[in-house]
Amino acid sequence: MLSIIPPLITAVTAASTPTLSRRVLGVGACVGSADPDAWFPSEPSPNGGEPTEAVMARRAEYEATARRLCRDCPVRAECLELALREEYDLPRTWFHGIRGGTAPWKRQSMVYNRRRTARRMAARQLTEDSGAVA
Repeated sequence: MLSIIPPLITAVTAASTPTLSRRVLGVGACVGSADPDAWFPSEPSPNGGEPTEAVMARRAEYEATARRLCRDCPVRAECLELALREEYDLPRTWFHGIRGGTAPWKRQSMVYNRRRTARRMAARQLTEDSGAVA
């Protein structure tokens, strides 16, 4: 069976969390930046009756900033994987800043999908295990 997962993604997801952290803190574009606050811009949110289009435009601008800041980072994939692991058990309100070229709400969606996949796999395994016992 041919794997559709690119080798880089396989290597990144196989790395331990401490290894990812060392890589990101060692050579990440954000490390030693002249403006570390650039990775923590104000998040766009509805301001009392503001049109949805305005909020969506500000979100698009935030996401473009995330892509621009992380575009040339040599450890962007590692940074994103590390963020997803570190934020896995956190409530949405604790997701902040740009990590791995993504906005907090994008990572929250990715974490949600990981949790859902993990639950489905666990349920499938339980079903298979109970079927094997019977």
